[in-house]
Order: sequence, then C-alpha cells, then structure tokens
Amino acid sequence: MPAKGQTHMPRLIHKRPDAPDRILTFGEKPLVIGRLLDSDVPVRDSFLSRIHCGISYADGHFTLKDLGSTNGTYRNGARVFECQLASGDKIQVGNTTLLFEIDKTTGDAVLQQTTAFPAAPKVTLGPRPLKPPALKGPPPPAKPAPGAPPPAPGLRKI
Repeated sequence: MPAKGQTHMPRLIHKRPDAPDRILTFGEKPLVIGRLLDSDVPVRDSFLSRIHCGISYADGHFTLKDLGSTNGTYRNGARVFECQLASGDKIQVGNTTLLFEIDKTTGDAVLQQTTAFPAAPKVTLGPRPLKPPALKGPPPPAKPAPGAPPPAPGLRKI
C-alpha cells in the first residue's frame, strides 16, 4: 500500500505463453514493445520492428504510441500512431496480438500475449554425407618440384 498522500503507480504485467510473466514499472519513458531481446516487452515476431511501439502512463491514462515501426501498430483493427488504451483493447503488432486489460483491484495494466509466434517449420534433411577416410600418422613429406633448388638447411640444436 502506498504511504498516506502518495498514489499507487500502476505496473505493466506482460503475460507470455512461452515464458514467465514479467512485471514492469512505468517511468518517464514509455515501456517499449519490440523485437529486441532487451526491449521492455520483447516479442519474437519477425514482422515487428526492433523498437516497434510503446505504452506509457500519465495523468491516470495509458497511452499506446507507434515508435516509427515499419508495419504499423493497430488497436482493435485500426492503425494508430498514438491513442489512449482502454481495458479490453487488442493491440496488433506484426503477427502478434496483445490483449490490454486494467486490473480493477490494483490499477495495474495486464498485457496478455494471446498469439504466440509460430514455431519454425520442421525441416527434414536428406541422407548424411559420407565421412572422409581417417588419416593415419603424419602426412607424407612434400616432394620438391623437378628442377627446384634444394631446401635451405634448417637450424640445428647444438
């Protein structure tokens, strides 16, 4: 509970189907959704930009903002550049859908990743190539080319 006179700063809880939940705290900058692993909300989807969009919290409102992505950011099917989010909004980025909800008891935002990036298709390989025969012992000494001068004498131990 916040101290008397302080307000609770909501958090963003990112729920992913392929990893544990991640809890993020809002600050001055938006929480970045993108393809980079060090994004605040990393999403494995090749159709996302490295830095795709962001969610911020100010004046009691959550705001979604496209951060110059190539394929755009969509809220409930409509392309947006900046908009306020409401509980139940669907955010589409690339092939991924994120469901945005506000927890009524805590005021925290919950971002549920409802569409996981599809697994890579299974690749079937042909027969394995034969291994080259194993060499035994050191390689034979190289034969000098016909008419070549004899090799220079090497250093000898004394």
